[in-house]
Amino acid sequence: MTRQFASLLLITGSKDTAAHFAAFLPADRFAPELNVCSPLEAAYVLDETVYDVVVLDGTVPPDRASALAVRAEETGAAGVLLLAEADRFEAVSALAQAHGFMALPSPVDPEMLKQSLGMMAAVSQRLRALESRAEKLQAKMDEMRIVDRAKLLLIQRFKMTEKQAHRFIEKSAMDSCVTRRAVAEKIIRTYEI
Repeated sequence: MTRQFASLLLITGSKDTAAHFAAFLPADRFAPELNVCSPLEAAYVLDETVYDVVVLDGTVPPDRASALAVRAEETGAAGVLLLAEADRFEAVSALAQAHGFMALPSPVDPEMLKQSLGMMAAVSQRLRALESRAEKLQAKMDEMRIVDRAKLLLIQRFKMTEKQAHRFIEKSAMDSCVTRRAVAEKIIRTYEI
């Protein structure tokens, strides 16, 4: 499996934080460009793009951080990391646990940050792969349901056996160079009352 770069959004109220933060990104996991926005523009940015990992640093006010973290999760971010000053860490950690986020105390140990971001990127990649598999399985199940409905119509209309109906759909698909689903949909449109 080829490893893809993960996308990362840093929401911060400090330009210095962005430059400092970029040094900690695991180069083998994240795209070379770090996406940064302010807490004010974060809601818009989160609505426009799905990020694999969203990091909110300690400069984001706690009430705003919690709302943005929930929004990031709702828009599809696989991992949300809240960084909090020591005096607010307990409250932020409780919020993070309640919503399935990760929290680290700030200032954060560089190695801990690297490991956390690497783990979140790996989880994100795994989730995307599982989502892809789920979509493929759903499409296959939809096709099976449609083909079964078409077979039932052929059985009822033309007194075919299930095997004959199946063979009819298969042969029609091959002869017409179309999918079984396309043949089944045409049968349904033609014969369903």
